[in-house]
Amino acid sequence: MRKLLLQTILTGLLVQTAGAQTPDSLILRLRTINAAVTGPSPAPGKHLLLSNRALNLFLSEAAGYYLSSPDDLTLYKNSVVANAVEGTVAIYHNMKQPAGIDSSVRRFLSFGAQVNAGDAFNAADAGRRYNNQFGFLLKHTWIGNPHVTATPGQIRTMDALRAGILHSLEAKIRRRAAEQETALDSIDPVKDIPGQDPAKAKSIARRQLDANLEQEMELEYAHAQAETLAQTFNYTVMAFNWTSVSVYIPLITENFETAAAAGADPTTRHAYPLHLNLTHTRLWEGSRFGRLFATVAGDLQWNNSCDGYALLKAGDGYIGDYRSFLTPDLKAQLIYLPTNSHIGVSFLVKQAIGEVHATDAILGFPIVLINKKAEPAVNFEFQVRFYDLGHTIGPGTGFSGHTAVGLTVGVPFSKIAY
Repeated sequence: MRKLLLQTILTGLLVQTAGAQTPDSLILRLRTINAAVTGPSPAPGKHLLLSNRALNLFLSEAAGYYLSSPDDLTLYKNSVVANAVEGTVAIYHNMKQPAGIDSSVRRFLSFGAQVNAGDAFNAADAGRRYNNQFGFLLKHTWIGNPHVTATPGQIRTMDALRAGILHSLEAKIRRRAAEQETALDSIDPVKDIPGQDPAKAKSIARRQLDANLEQEMELEYAHAQAETLAQTFNYTVMAFNWTSVSVYIPLITENFETAAAAGADPTTRHAYPLHLNLTHTRLWEGSRFGRLFATVAGDLQWNNSCDGYALLKAGDGYIGDYRSFLTPDLKAQLIYLPTNSHIGVSFLVKQAIGEVHATDAILGFPIVLINKKAEPAVNFEFQVRFYDLGHTIGPGTGFSGHTAVGLTVGVPFSKIAY
């Protein structure tokens, strides 16, 4: 009851001072956020330990320890993922903008492009024509409600640490506001803004400076909370989950030369590898056991006899009955990184269904490099890939072999979007 009364009073004061753009109004906004989180029973729509925006940042850091494919989650505005085995480079841009001062991220749309950049090197080495592929990527992601568990002692500790962060920022806000006013008072109307009304010019500058200070302090408050929790491990388990639906729309497609029989005139075929994906991931961040990702996914691809290894390979062409068909497949993946470790292990298994029914697997060793802010900056995954474990593909089809060594590189960049 006391907590609810405090929130009501702070909210009322905030409404009265809205538009005033004073240090006090900004401080009241931050106090309102803090009051909604404090204690063992957070306000509706809030969470234990962290404000909504701080929880967004904590999720971004936790999920950022694995970025190996375009279907993986990143909350940064932009990301690049390169796959050495497939020879592809994918670029994504997140369109979501923060909905408010302390809003949870729940869904967002991403778009990008993918190109088979590796074919240029292979073609030059083999002395053949380029076989370019290029297409658009579109992905929609839904993030479920996170679940935070902590002991009473951990909750009290985080309340105290968060209060310390808040009061430190209050002092900083007042100092910065005073510095801004000093700077505005030093403006010489004759030399600095000739021909302008000094009062109006200072008012415009003050509004911009106040807006910049507000954005900076709100983000700093959220970032300091997330960083403090990550450093002190004052939680038991932070559980997150998200679901994404993505589509790859080919624009420049792969071409094949096929003949119905040996000696017959070849025909140029144009593949159209339209690809749909549905992925669901759960992430458990434990203060004792580390990070555990569990993913299940389903793909649906417009496939063909050449890519499905159903035709005989003859030089640069193929012999046999060329057909196009749908290939669904199911995937499951586990990823584990110990506490305070930047190196982990992953295992993925994929089962194709239908005319192509090969079973593939990937054993990976993800490594994340962090920046000076202790945030994931570059993700590497060294992989051992196992193809067609059941040996369903026949000889002479151009199948490259059952084992390959690969590398993926994921780089999130620009600012965190939320």
